[in-house]
Amino acid sequence: MAGIDDIIGGWVRNAEKSGEVRRLPGYGKPLDLEDDSQVPSKYRMAYRILRNAGYTPPEVEMIREIASLRRRIETASDERERAALHTEILQVQQKLDVALDKFKLKR
Repeated sequence: MAGIDDIIGGWVRNAEKSGEVRRLPGYGKPLDLEDDSQVPSKYRMAYRILRNAGYTPPEVEMIREIASLRRRIETASDERERAALHTEILQVQQKLDVALDKFKLKR
């Protein structure tokens, strides 16, 4: 059974092949890394100060770690190593989910 990453990856590959991605607004343009509209207003100033000082929030570091572990899975030589890396991804993802929970908007 395919994981959610495999399913989403398939959708993205199909969209790329069909040319749908090229029609998206902003395609081929650099990302606006200054856009902090998704950060709750009570955290924006602090995060902007930290970013300008060269500090990376722990949540971003965890996202980078997960991406690195996924790249390592692709090049892993045996199933045990892939399983260990997958377990590590799940552990970091769980920490990330807890850390990001503070950003959920109250309704």
